[in-house]
Amino acid sequence: MRIRTEISSDYISEEDKRIAVIANALAHPLRVALVRYLSTKNCGKGVDNVTCNKDLVKMFDYAQSTVSQHVKILKESGLFITENKDKFTFYTLNRELLEEVKDYF
Repeated sequence: MRIRTEISSDYISEEDKRIAVIANALAHPLRVALVRYLSTKNCGKGVDNVTCNKDLVKMFDYAQSTVSQHVKILKESGLFITENKDKFTFYTLNRELLEEVKDYF
């Protein structure tokens, strides 16, 4: 999300800008669904609870490139944490950040 620097206010804090980036990341229904999916998927431990791009494509029935673009936005906002193993990228939800956003309001 671009924030216009020429339009500023002393009242707008860095925290406000950070929350705006996260809110922008959640401004698409697919991204909200991806966050919701990871919030339920990664609650346990073990192999059944890891999520990779292939899982997301299969679950949401979108093209791989479409899912990747949405995941990229969620990663840039800090909501998705990635871990690379071999040729796979695994995703987890940054629950602490989500709680922080929830508590902000």
